[in-house]
Amino acid sequence: MLTPDYLLYWFDYKAGYTSVLTEFGWNNSREQQIALCRGAARANNKDWGAMITWTYDQYPYIKNETALYNDLLLAYNNRAKYSIIFSYPSIAGDYGILDQKHLDAIKQFWDYQSSHAPSNANYENVQTAYVMPANYGFGFRSAQDNIWWLWSADNQSQKIWSDVNALIKQYGSNFDIVFDDPQFNQAILNRYDTLIYWNGTQR
Repeated sequence: MLTPDYLLYWFDYKAGYTSVLTEFGWNNSREQQIALCRGAARANNKDWGAMITWTYDQYPYIKNETALYNDLLLAYNNRAKYSIIFSYPSIAGDYGILDQKHLDAIKQFWDYQSSHAPSNANYENVQTAYVMPANYGFGFRSAQDNIWWLWSADNQSQKIWSDVNALIKQYGSNFDIVFDDPQFNQAILNRYDTLIYWNGTQR
């Protein structure tokens, strides 16, 4: 079973999905989304992928062909199994929100991945993970984002936001985000050399 989501990937896998697609769009941090989705997938020994979705609320709706190609390449090089591009046939031209330049970029990517292995040599050696509090459904759109879409940000939110952004600056996409979850804690301890916890502790 496959589903796209916005960020609560850990809980999608716990609900039984075998593959989850992170969303690349709306000017979000691709590295953050990769860390969240790939960390959840690896903990569950499942597949993950990326859905490239629209960025704007008005035409052209989606970024240009260069950004599209770069997103496809980023997902592929970080070992995403699936790359899907959202379109909408009733909007804009014959190919929904995509134009011919976007289609050319997709073909360029297809040609590239047909003859090149993923180039992120660090992926198999990702040995750092940031550990979130158990069941902490933080929105990650800003330091003040809500929790589970129900509660306002709390006194942990700012630190978590700052910690993750610092890790992105240090590692790019070469770290994962996982949760302090008894079901997976031993597997997480076995997988990573460095665990950085939300409460400031480190292993």
